[in-house]
Amino acid sequence: MYINLEEMRRFSNECFLALDVPKEEAEIITEVLLEADLREIHSHGFLRLPIYAERIQKGLISNKADISIEKENPALALIDGNYGAGQVVAHKAMEKSIEMAEQSGIGLVAVKNSNHFGITAYYSLMAAKQDKIGIVISNVSPLMPAIGGAEKVIGNNPISIAAPSGEGDPIVLDMALSNTALGKVLFAKEKNQPIPKGWGVDSEGVSTTNPDDVLNGGFLSPVGGPKGFGLALMAEILTGVLSGGHFSKMIPSMYDVKQKQSISHFMLTIDIKQLIPLELYYSSVKQLVSYIKDSKKAAGTEQIYLPGEIEFLKEKRNKETGISIEEQTFRKLNELSKQLNIAELKA
Repeated sequence: MYINLEEMRRFSNECFLALDVPKEEAEIITEVLLEADLREIHSHGFLRLPIYAERIQKGLISNKADISIEKENPALALIDGNYGAGQVVAHKAMEKSIEMAEQSGIGLVAVKNSNHFGITAYYSLMAAKQDKIGIVISNVSPLMPAIGGAEKVIGNNPISIAAPSGEGDPIVLDMALSNTALGKVLFAKEKNQPIPKGWGVDSEGVSTTNPDDVLNGGFLSPVGGPKGFGLALMAEILTGVLSGGHFSKMIPSMYDVKQKQSISHFMLTIDIKQLIPLELYYSSVKQLVSYIKDSKKAAGTEQIYLPGEIEFLKEKRNKETGISIEEQTFRKLNELSKQLNIAELKA
C-alpha cells in the first residue's frame, strides 16, 4: 500500500511528540525515516519506528537529546550524544562538521554514546548539498564473524561518501559492509519472503535463504569476504575506538530492550573550494561522469548508473506516488498509534 507523504510526516511526528520528544527533534527523526522509504531503503524507514518508540519508552534512548562537545579545535571535535536519538545526534554532529570545514577546509567530528541513525547517506548528503564532500561511518552491534570465525564480533558498519556533481544529483555511495543490511533481512521476514543466497548463514555457518536462520543465531556475511571484514574492522577503529566509545561486543542489539546502546559515528566534511576552484572540480566531475556514462555497455545493458542514481530516481517517483509500506508494518504502526493515543495512519 502507498501512504501520502504528508500523512506519513503527520503520523511520525505525532508519535514522537506523544513520546515527549521535542518538535525539532521529532521532525529530524521523521525526515531521516521518510528519506529512507522514499529512496526505497525500507530496511531503515518506518519499519524501525516501533523499536525506536519502545526504546524511548524504556529510557534506552533519551527523548530529549543532551549533546555535549567534549573537545574541540578548528578542525576537530569530539561529541558525546548522551544516548540521544541517533538521527538527532548525527544531524547536529554533521552540522558541526560542515561548519568547521567552512572555516578550516576540513571538519572531523567523532561521536560516542549515540544510537542507530538510519540511512548513512542522509548525513553525507548534507555536505554534498553545500558544495562539499561528506564522509560518514557508523558502527553498530556485532552482526558478522571474523573470517574463519563462528561468533559475531564486528558490525556491518555502514559507510557513505557523497560528492556534489554540479548540474545534477550528488554522487553518493551508501553501503553496509555486509552483503546486505540487517534491516533488509528483517524486511524480508516482514514480507514472508526468502533472502538471496549469500546474504547470511545460520548458526552453524551454513548459507541460508531463510531470514529466520540469520535472525535466530545466524550471521550476516561480509561483502567481498576478507575485504569486507577488513573494512568493517577499520570502520570500528574510526568510530568506537577513535571516539572513546563502545565497539564490537560491547554494543548490544537494538532489539535487546533491556540495555542501552552506545553507537559511535565518524563525520568528515571536506570544503572543495579550499583545495581547488569549484569550477575546476565540477568540470572534472562532469568529464569523469561522461567517461562512465558513455563507456561501452555490456550485452543487455541499457543504461549505466552512478552510485546513488537509482535511489534518486526512486525518490523523485515516490514523492509523486507516496511511499510504499508493507501490510505488516502498517499494522504495527497502527498498533503503536493506539498505544500512544494518536490518530491512526491512513493509507
